[in-house]
Amino acid sequence: MSYKWLETASFTYPDNIAVKYNNESLTYQMLYMHAHSLGTHMQALKLKRVGLYIGNSLDSVKLIHGLMMLGVEMVMLNTRLTPGELKNQLEDVSVSTVIATLPADIPGVEVIQYDDLFELETQTFIVNQPEPDDISSIMFTSGTTGRAKAVPQTYKNHFASHNNCQENFGYDSESTWLMVNPIFHISGLSILFRTVITGCTLIVENKFDEKRVWEILAEDKVSHTSMVPVMLKRLMSTEGEHHLKGLLLGGASTTPLLLQEAIEKKLPVYNSFGMTETCSQIVQISYKDNKILTGAVGNVSGYDIKIDESSDELLIKGGSVVSDYLNADLKQKDGYFNTEDLAAIDEDGYLYILDRRTDLIISGGENIYPKEIEDAVYSLSGVERCVVIKKDDEEWGSVPVLLLEEAVDETLLLNHLSEHLAKYKLPKEIHYVDKIIMTSTGKISRSQNQKMFLNS
Repeated sequence: MSYKWLETASFTYPDNIAVKYNNESLTYQMLYMHAHSLGTHMQALKLKRVGLYIGNSLDSVKLIHGLMMLGVEMVMLNTRLTPGELKNQLEDVSVSTVIATLPADIPGVEVIQYDDLFELETQTFIVNQPEPDDISSIMFTSGTTGRAKAVPQTYKNHFASHNNCQENFGYDSESTWLMVNPIFHISGLSILFRTVITGCTLIVENKFDEKRVWEILAEDKVSHTSMVPVMLKRLMSTEGEHHLKGLLLGGASTTPLLLQEAIEKKLPVYNSFGMTETCSQIVQISYKDNKILTGAVGNVSGYDIKIDESSDELLIKGGSVVSDYLNADLKQKDGYFNTEDLAAIDEDGYLYILDRRTDLIISGGENIYPKEIEDAVYSLSGVERCVVIKKDDEEWGSVPVLLLEEAVDETLLLNHLSEHLAKYKLPKEIHYVDKIIMTSTGKISRSQNQKMFLNS
């Protein structure tokens, strides 16, 4: 098969709208011409691997397709990081050149602005024919448990991820996807790949505004989109019309309460589990499945997924799973990628993510999963954000400590938790903080909040 996805789409669906951004749209034939023209300029740079400092825009879409035509490996940089953090990541993967569609100042590297590419002398080139194991993109894990790892994602990985998503999510060449997640995250970039492989329409939005999103959903008859839970929560704070067939949730854990509210509002939500290392979600569960409200993230039937009997860690094998890191060793067991997530599979084959192994609190010989406590806290109305960390204890070894941003009635909270949790799982302390620390990808960083608490 050919991995020249844009070229294939330009022949098969030349007049289909490939991408729409604000008031501008391009057909697949036009997008191919733009990307190829850009490639004739970028050929002069003789790049093998390049950093991309880009936002959600039409220029970014053209840039990505142009680089794939040249066979250049793309290092997707998180624009929320500091210049120093970006410099360290680029050094980790031996990159000295960055192309930017946004203002960028990164020490020690050459930054080329997108518009300046057109000043380069044009050179003819033969459109690259990627091999399945060629690296397409490189992303860094969000680093909730330590140093970010460089994840090389191949064309085969992305194609397998698309196949899995299409089989369960049901989109085709007549579909319309809305991208509101950052294009430099796998949750954003994967949508770009899904649409070009399928020949359907990609609508790019450069920031999340719930009122604007409702307008796009209605006016453009969007069939599919992907969001993180906080976006869904903001979307449901207002109302609008939609034609959605699927709204994929990922990027952070969600709560049954949020899912139930979405279902009641007739939003076709799918909960999911995936990682940068699996090129987006690897399992998902539909709003039509009652188990979605039990915390299940999908059924493992048909997937090579299992639980390590000795550690309860989740093991995954499949075409979308990367083979290694560029700056570290991928943890494996018996040929399976060890996610280091603690998980369980019920008798019906449904997967539940319990917690990270590194987050496990062992108190008096009992295992306590912080996420279980957090889920119970979130089920109490009025709690917006919380995190459970561990504190050393002379008697028990470790005990759970609850950090909250909002003041709550502690008696009410503890009574509520007592109804849902065993006594040994109850937080031994409750503290209020000005702000719970998040990672650059919008997840709560347990390690950073742990560090903040200990330092205070």
